Amino acid sequence: MAEVLETRPETRRRRKAERPQEILEAAFTEFSRDGYVTTTLDRIAERAGVTKGTIYVYFENKEQLFISMVQEFTKGADETVQEMYETHEGSTADLLRAQFSFIYQYIVEDKRRREVVRMLIAEASRFPKLADRYFDEILRPCLDRLKQAIQRGIDRGEIRQSSIVNSPQVIIAPIALVDLWMMMFDERQPLDLKAYFDAHLDMVLNGLLAKS
Repeated sequence: MAEVLETRPETRRRRKAERPQEILEAAFTEFSRDGYVTTTLDRIAERAGVTKGTIYVYFENKEQLFISMVQEFTKGADETVQEMYETHEGSTADLLRAQFSFIYQYIVEDKRRREVVRMLIAEASRFPKLADRYFDEILRPCLDRLKQAIQRGIDRGEIRQSSIVNSPQVIIAPIALVDLWMMMFDERQPLDLKAYFDAHLDMVLNGLLAKS
């Protein structure tokens, strides 16, 4: 009995540490099913098996919970892309190839992350602050990393100077298209993602690389 009593505080601490993740998982399920407007903190609390007050311990309000959920399902991408940039010693073409390959695996092929994007698209017009926070905290860093890689290529004479360096959205637009395609058509009009990726990268590199 003494041994059981000794482990209980540790068990309680572990459960407390796990609660934010459990709340985020419950939020994902509820937001993806009913959208931002209809979803209530009461329903999220019920699904997570906590009280509504417990949610406020970790999250200020529903908006912060939603953004935190988005961050949870997109975390790690910026750090990985930046690490690729800092450690890559080969050509810029190979660097871009590696970065785009990671982005496809991390975002395009992950159904849960695609669902997060779908939610943001659905709610952006009614709740522009949500979209703005997503841009500032998630999308802007991604664009900055891409600019960084392009500038590396320009400095090394591998990439020609062009307006693309100031508008990197142009070369990541096909990622948004494949997201939209899979949201709308999914298995009815399936994409060959490998062929799509190869075509996308071919277009990017042929548009960026300096002619020898």
